[in-house]
Amino acid sequence: MKHNIYTILLIVVTMCITSCDKDDNIAPNTPGCTDSSATNYNPLATIDDGSCIYVISGCTNPDALNYNSEAVEDDGSCIILGCTDENATNYNPDATDDNGSCEYSNSSILNGLWNIISLEYSTEIDLSDIPTIGPLLGVQDISGEAINAGTWAFSYPEYLYSNNLNFTTEPITIATFDVPGFPIDVSSDGSWILTNNDNVLVITDFNTGTESFYEIISITNTNAIISGIVPFSQEVMGMAFDLDIEMEMILEKQ
Repeated sequence: MKHNIYTILLIVVTMCITSCDKDDNIAPNTPGCTDSSATNYNPLATIDDGSCIYVISGCTNPDALNYNSEAVEDDGSCIILGCTDENATNYNPDATDDNGSCEYSNSSILNGLWNIISLEYSTEIDLSDIPTIGPLLGVQDISGEAINAGTWAFSYPEYLYSNNLNFTTEPITIATFDVPGFPIDVSSDGSWILTNNDNVLVITDFNTGTESFYEIISITNTNAIISGIVPFSQEVMGMAFDLDIEMEMILEKQ
């Protein structure tokens, strides 16, 4: 009988110890943020208490079209309109999308190779010194138009140029003499600058040091109209003449 009682007591004690161990292993209810994507995630929390805090990503630049005042982390999505061409005078390094607002100086527009597609010329030549008939001829006007009359190249920001005028004048009649057109082939290399609010082109020939001035009547990225006076020497009826020829050129960029 005593043996049975001891056995029952042993069983009861064992059950109590086992029950106590199970109670000790049960974690208490711990409130907190249970979302691992939150900045304040608590891995020990067993009950989500709605305290999770999240990083809001978006555009943090107030100048952008899609600025998000609640964003704390910039995700590179900002849209900023402006001029994205570094050659423009109003280039915006922060702009992400070009809005067609770029503005260019005449210097940057001149940069490149231009064809002289049309050239109107006019000059006067004094033939009085030609023996015998000179006084009868006096001063004669030479004018006309030439097509595809050469090229003009400008480099910017180096401010160097090279040009070639290559055309034949129209035939003229001097007194009773028919004078055929004479070829003009003038080339030069040198430097250039723009003055008078970028409207006057000044070129300096490296070989002669001669300065020539041209007015920029109009200019775009593809076409320009420039007028000026070009000095050159020409032989007429066996005599050499130094002439200043007034030209208006229509240029087209290649």
